[in-house]
Amino acid sequence: MSSFRISRFPTARETGRKGAAVMTEHSDSFAYTISESALAKIAATAALGTKGVAGKKGRGIVVKYLDGIVAADVHIQAYYGAQLRTLALTVQQNVAKALTVMADPKHLEVHVTIEDVVMSPHEGQNHTGG
Repeated sequence: MSSFRISRFPTARETGRKGAAVMTEHSDSFAYTISESALAKIAATAALGTKGVAGKKGRGIVVKYLDGIVAADVHIQAYYGAQLRTLALTVQQNVAKALTVMADPKHLEVHVTIEDVVMSPHEGQNHTGG
């Protein structure tokens, strides 16, 4: 199994910060903040909307922000019959596009791990005679 990994991001406890890290942007007259949980929801919606994805698995969708880098770890299960390499690349592209369009991070990394393969509900019925 090939998987790309990044350096582990420090926890709030390790950095001395309370709560989740946030992506904050400033200009002369405007500032906004996007929480890691909001970024994770964007990533999850994009991943789960990809044909061939059966759901989240394992750690699910984890998004971290540190020093201008948004890193998304996407753990999914795929439907049996999906071309897994193509599915992983499509999920990666969909998540990257959604995060770029909605949050416009300065640097983005998206890592996809297919944790499991499951039968689609329709195929399960065919195998049980129903």
